[in-house]
Amino acid sequence: MKILKEPLLHFVLIGALLFALYQANEPEAGEPGENEIVVSPGRIAQLSTIFHKTWQRPPTRGELEGLIDDFILEEIYYREATAAGLDHNDTLIRRRLRQKMEFLSDEIGVSAATDDELREFVSADPERFGRPTEFTFRQVFFNPSKLGEDPDGAINSTKAEFDDGNEPEGHPTLLPSDMTGATPDRIAATFGEDFARAIEPLEVGEWSEPIRSGFGIHFVRVDERTEPVLPPLDEIRNEAVREWEHDRRMAFRERFQAELLDKYEVTVEWPATDNPEG
Repeated sequence: MKILKEPLLHFVLIGALLFALYQANEPEAGEPGENEIVVSPGRIAQLSTIFHKTWQRPPTRGELEGLIDDFILEEIYYREATAAGLDHNDTLIRRRLRQKMEFLSDEIGVSAATDDELREFVSADPERFGRPTEFTFRQVFFNPSKLGEDPDGAINSTKAEFDDGNEPEGHPTLLPSDMTGATPDRIAATFGEDFARAIEPLEVGEWSEPIRSGFGIHFVRVDERTEPVLPPLDEIRNEAVREWEHDRRMAFRERFQAELLDKYEVTVEWPATDNPEG
């Protein structure tokens, strides 16, 4: 329904959720006084559950009493600190509260995607979800410092041998002599960005012109190139859902922040010495 997509309704829902969370985490109204602290059965169960999740076992009676004592002191410190106004203008507290608001708005801003929506989402950005080009190739390496007094002449002579159908033996190297099904990122991580870019346009089955990298000089023959492909949704569903939810959270957060800004009249009073226009 259209009304469910209205930003104002989202804002109201967030407010209601914040109120509900506050109520759930505070002592029940009307029972304890201003200087009273009531540790309810629900709070004790929560402390026990947190301990269990952390240590993979329930707390002993003594451990649970220690958790309760610590909670009581935490509550007292919290009340005294807020009464003294220590939470005002505290950067860490402000950031934490902002994070909580963003977390709540993010959860409200995400709805489950249908398969049709996911397919449209994936198709709209194939580079984001597609499998990249893969190369299977051989390379013969030459160390420029071992090419003698005329390295250019030595390379030209070597190139002529490749053109004649021969495969000269290169210099020893720790670099792999071949790679199978390697993506551009993997090739770049092994040989460097310049090498990875240089082999992209090479014809399959032909030895290349000399290619220079940070290691030296290479002659390369691409034996197979697999073009990019967009996999079926079932193969990338988890990735697509994760990206879908991230994009929806960010989009909703931007709208939510815009609505919050609309509620306030903001004035930025630049100091005269710090004014970027000055």
